[in-house]
Amino acid sequence: MSPIPVSKSSRRRPVPVRGAVLLAFALVAAVWSATYFGAEARMRRATARIVRLVEKAGAESPVALGLSANRLGGFLATNAVLELEDQGTLAAGKTEIVQFYANVRNLLDEISFADPQIAAAKTARGEVQVAVAAQYRLAHGGEAWAGAGRATLDWRKTDDGWRIARAHLVPDPAADVPGNWP
Repeated sequence: MSPIPVSKSSRRRPVPVRGAVLLAFALVAAVWSATYFGAEARMRRATARIVRLVEKAGAESPVALGLSANRLGGFLATNAVLELEDQGTLAAGKTEIVQFYANVRNLLDEISFADPQIAAAKTARGEVQVAVAAQYRLAHGGEAWAGAGRATLDWRKTDDGWRIARAHLVPDPAADVPGNWP
């Protein structure tokens, strides 16, 4: 069989709509990638990982405690500061914050957060501020303290990547936490 000749007028021509669809798809992909890979989105996801890291369901081994503290330290800048509302600086420096975290985590039987709300905003070049609000529950020796807490994490871009330079914690003022704690 011989091929049937096709005239130039019967060939399909690209429809301008296809180009518009491809352009729209490229635009949507660019917007999505900017929102997914942007600094605010990455710091929001990193903060969500920290929230999950801090949670504790029950007794844990010293090895698990050390691993958790080490993972937290990976998020901190060398000169990071941990502050508590109305009490000032709790710990200064990565090592001191990790030790404080390990001591508090070792003291408590349970640390949980319900429905954490995380919002991020770029404050300056190389700086992102992340606000976290969540219902928390802390338990030790049969006693439990619960409330609605907030935290503000100041992330800064360093030579080692994004690190937390300052963490400001605000516990629920109505929560009944002993005055000598932490």
